[in-house]
Amino acid sequence: MKFKISHLVKTYPITFFAVIALFTASAVTAAKGVLLPLAIGEAALSVVLAVSAILKMHNEFRIIKNAVISLNASLSDKDMLKYFPLPAVICKTNGKILWFNDLFKAAVIRNRQPREDNISVFIGGKALSELAAKKTFSATYDGRDYTVISETLDSSGESCTVFYFVDDTDLKSIVREYRMSKPAVALVAVDSIDEFYRVYKESEYAEITSAVERLTENWFSEFSGVFRKLGTGRFIAIVPESELEKMISKKFNVLENVRSYTYNGATVGITLSAGVGRGDNLSDAEGAARQALDMALGRGGDQVAVKDNDKYTFFGGVSKGVEKRTKVRTRVVASAMSELIRNASNVVIMGHKFSDLDSVGAAYGMYKAALALGKDAKIVVNRKTTLAQPLIDYIGKSDDDCFVSPLTGERLTVKKTLLIVVDTHKADFVDSKNVYEKAQNVIVIDHHRKTVDYINNAVIFYHEPHASSTCEMVTELLQYISKHPVADSVCATALMSGIMLDTKEFVLRAGVRTFEAAAYLRSRGADTVTVKSFFANSMESRKLRGMVVMNAEMYRACAISVTDIESDDIRVVCAQAADELLSVSGVDASFVIFKTDDIINISARSMGKVNVQLIMEALGGGGHQTMAAVQLKDITESQIKDMLKTAIDNYYSNL
Repeated sequence: MKFKISHLVKTYPITFFAVIALFTASAVTAAKGVLLPLAIGEAALSVVLAVSAILKMHNEFRIIKNAVISLNASLSDKDMLKYFPLPAVICKTNGKILWFNDLFKAAVIRNRQPREDNISVFIGGKALSELAAKKTFSATYDGRDYTVISETLDSSGESCTVFYFVDDTDLKSIVREYRMSKPAVALVAVDSIDEFYRVYKESEYAEITSAVERLTENWFSEFSGVFRKLGTGRFIAIVPESELEKMISKKFNVLENVRSYTYNGATVGITLSAGVGRGDNLSDAEGAARQALDMALGRGGDQVAVKDNDKYTFFGGVSKGVEKRTKVRTRVVASAMSELIRNASNVVIMGHKFSDLDSVGAAYGMYKAALALGKDAKIVVNRKTTLAQPLIDYIGKSDDDCFVSPLTGERLTVKKTLLIVVDTHKADFVDSKNVYEKAQNVIVIDHHRKTVDYINNAVIFYHEPHASSTCEMVTELLQYISKHPVADSVCATALMSGIMLDTKEFVLRAGVRTFEAAAYLRSRGADTVTVKSFFANSMESRKLRGMVVMNAEMYRACAISVTDIESDDIRVVCAQAADELLSVSGVDASFVIFKTDDIINISARSMGKVNVQLIMEALGGGGHQTMAAVQLKDITESQIKDMLKTAIDNYYSNL
């Protein structure tokens, strides 16, 4: 490779002019005849700089030469890299461009000098280390889209990378246009519209529904698509993906428009739910929209669920659901359950991990129902992790053999066994995953807001997110599941304990049906004094709870406490501490972070102003509006605290 002065000037311009300056200074100094040693030194330094630049340039030329030779080894003589039919660039491992062919200069940089001599300019600012494992990736430069193919070459101990640029702008434009034209279907429903018919006069009801329909229609008319009314409070919209993205960018603010609607100067409290489905065709999109609407309603309504394959995205869900006063569905479900119980060989009942009073109380209620229908039944409880040991001991005094271990429950589960899962609808959160996986017939009874990973093979999925507790739901079922009274005083007390736990002794989420259920249980002999004893704590637990409360700090009207205390009752202590923090002035929600084994837990509580379920769901957990939790592995307390603050920020930004 011949050396040219022009190469030196182009590659190292600063060094070149520095050498010229030093030579000039040396000549001037020597001409004056003074300071001869200085002149010699200047001349020597200029020679060193010149030689250094030449050697470095020669080394880089050698790298290019070796790379080209290496490439040419796999190409025929006429397919030299210079004439390769694709734009090509050779760069060093640090990204510095060594050489590019004429086609790259003409097609990519369009005969202009590159703004920088680093390949990152042409590959979206990514460093070569980020692309080490990728042979093909997409990049955009100067308004054009490219698929870039990389190849790493090693020759004579030198390493470099060759990039080939395939301009597929037109193809990608067609792909984007196709994606943006794919259909999306939205099914919209006014939440609990029949309940408003009971409150308002017929003329007022008609005026309210017309106004809500007008608000909804006006919002959807802002977008290009089809919007039609299917019935009272039910609509369908068909839009292309491009319009759906506009709706998403507005965060479906039609929810807020309807939620804030006032009639005669008062907020009505009416809300919308919608399910949006994507698909390759209208049939697939409509099916996905139905599933998404079920998910939105199962999470309490007042929200939009967007389904894309198996992934859900949620918008809204910040308000309380409207309690349904009709018990028609309860009677229908009770009849279907009694039939399944009668046809089963035996019944196994199971709650969630770390079972509480609501879980065990509801399980015992269904246990008594199975016995009343003449079937053998058992309750699966992990006594090592349960948080309801006082209730289990209380029930054990009259029914000492109703509780079995997960191992025994697995042995009892046969082909015709009916498994009843209470107080959870998540397959990964049941007390025994093996029992669930072995059962072929499953019933789910739960009140928590629906999550994506719900049990999807249930014969009956009885889900009421508006109910205060699962014990409330079971209490209503027991009144219809058998002709004869099912609940005795022990069962009534167990069910009452679950209701009192989840309502914070009838303070939170207690509706009309909650008090009706409590009144029925009281008539069946529920002992509230005994229930109160289930909530008693030791002096040590009270001290630990005080420590957790003292560690709390405020963040955006939320109290966050991180504790490292060790106790066998750590879960109960932290849950009660979260409840106690709500009594502090200015606290709308509380979060207690604690560790159990290798798991970091968050216990979240609110008085209803903040939907802690949405915040916990953002971290992978769940629950309902006033009570939620999450469990995470391979993370530190400080990391999860930062994640929690981010989730809180996102929650408030979406209001």
